[in-house]
Amino acid sequence: MSRAQSPRKRRSPRVVHAPRASFEELEIRTEDGVALRAVVDDPPADVALRGTCVMAHAMFARKVEFGRRDRAGLAQAYAAQGWRTIAFDFRGHGESTLPKGAPEWSYDDLVRLDMPAVVACARAHGDDKPVVVVGHSLGGHVAAAAQGTGRMAADALVLIASNVWLRELETSRLRWAAKNAAARVMREAVNRFGRLPARRLRIGSDDASGLFVGDILRFMSEGRWASADGQDDYFAELARIVVPISVVSSDGDHLTCHPASAELFARRARGPVEIFRIARSDDGRRAPGHMEMVTTDRGRSKLLAALEWVASKI
Repeated sequence: MSRAQSPRKRRSPRVVHAPRASFEELEIRTEDGVALRAVVDDPPADVALRGTCVMAHAMFARKVEFGRRDRAGLAQAYAAQGWRTIAFDFRGHGESTLPKGAPEWSYDDLVRLDMPAVVACARAHGDDKPVVVVGHSLGGHVAAAAQGTGRMAADALVLIASNVWLRELETSRLRWAAKNAAARVMREAVNRFGRLPARRLRIGSDDASGLFVGDILRFMSEGRWASADGQDDYFAELARIVVPISVVSSDGDHLTCHPASAELFARRARGPVEIFRIARSDDGRRAPGHMEMVTTDRGRSKLLAALEWVASKI
């Protein structure tokens, strides 16, 4: 058969996840008037509601890391297991706003205003079911700080690649040196641009305010994870957390949150802690990196198991 006569190879149809009727956009107002944008996804009609998962994203990212209308992700995987999911953008990220005339936002704003508002909303509309915060990286340690200070009251935490860059949580001199090098780059970027231009530097989808980056660098330089006004010692207040915590970390996360640091961080809490370490991805390849843990399905089995474990404890 000649090339001209050969049948054309048919492409496999692209899978498009049609929006379900349960997919709902939500606006949550904080005490200082910020409009946090969120999306809610309910379980399928034939699956009983087990509770609500509040999904808090990583630094330089936004809520779509957990999935979107046209591309199912972790939020939809949890919904399929019976959990209503609320994935939201922190202030200054994605579709969320900032207070009028206040272009800067701080780490404390996320702890004291954003996380409590979203968890309170989940609780108010949660049908008296448990509320679990699933926090990735920044979202995880902000949730831990809010829980430890008593500003929010979740029933459990799932911490994905979450720790704070403190020397006592880093077991490797080389990794600590690399973190300090990264901190210098962040400081120089803020000095030049007044913010950290994550998109320009190709390290994320959302820029960070200079005030927020200053907070992160202060934690490192002072060796103290605490509020800017000194009222809250977030590190010490981890010991006030008594709810179950599951920790998901990956051997492929070489710098941002090594599994050893993730465990040291979570073990500061007084409640039950279970560790889920990804040594290989679900497809048998290398373990996923810091963002890949959430944005791909390569670590999905551990993420599902982590939620199941906390659910069994509440």
